[in-house]
Amino acid sequence: MRSKPSGDIFGMTQSAGMGWKASELGRDHYLVLSTQGGLRAPDGQPIALGFHTGHWEIALQAQTASERLRELGGVPFAAYCSDPCDGRTQGTVGMFDSLPYRNDAAQVFRRLARSLPTRKGILGVATCDKGLPAMMMALAGLGDLPSVIVPGGVSLPPEQGEDAGAVQTIGARFSHGMLSLDEATELGCKACASPGGGCQFLGTAATSQVVAEAMGMAVPHS
Repeated sequence: MRSKPSGDIFGMTQSAGMGWKASELGRDHYLVLSTQGGLRAPDGQPIALGFHTGHWEIALQAQTASERLRELGGVPFAAYCSDPCDGRTQGTVGMFDSLPYRNDAAQVFRRLARSLPTRKGILGVATCDKGLPAMMMALAGLGDLPSVIVPGGVSLPPEQGEDAGAVQTIGARFSHGMLSLDEATELGCKACASPGGGCQFLGTAATSQVVAEAMGMAVPHS
């Protein structure tokens, strides 16, 4: 206690207050960062929706990683900075926030990492074209720490219908008489055939997942 920063000591008080075993608090600390969004019930039903499927289920990945870290003798911490979807904001002034958000979120992730001074390493879980580049920039900026990216994957495409790229044009096609309302409704409701994962095409989201692996920031074939 004489040589530790006062924050390290009070941090243990906080950790004990959250219910962690006091006898384990001296173990190595690891930070799990993610872009989790929405509130998902244990049975998968939405309590509150996220902005997109890409951050809807990654809390499950963060939970599994945290459980494994504890099994291996570490003390996991988890923190979040969620992310938007420009598919949802296209055609609105929300698009002005799309690209700048990556830089903003990267700064938040770095600040969160520095706010846990005892961390020995960082695991970042992210999926989509705002959150994943932000996570990659954040971890690259924390070069003194071992870190790894866990990509959130992609949503399954429908067996019949259109992927998440093509389906974004149903409004325009309906307006030009190329689709009926029933056809547009069916296509729109089928395009995201699983509740988690990013868009199925090689946009920024899927490309960033590939790039993270190519740069050695993610485990091969993850």
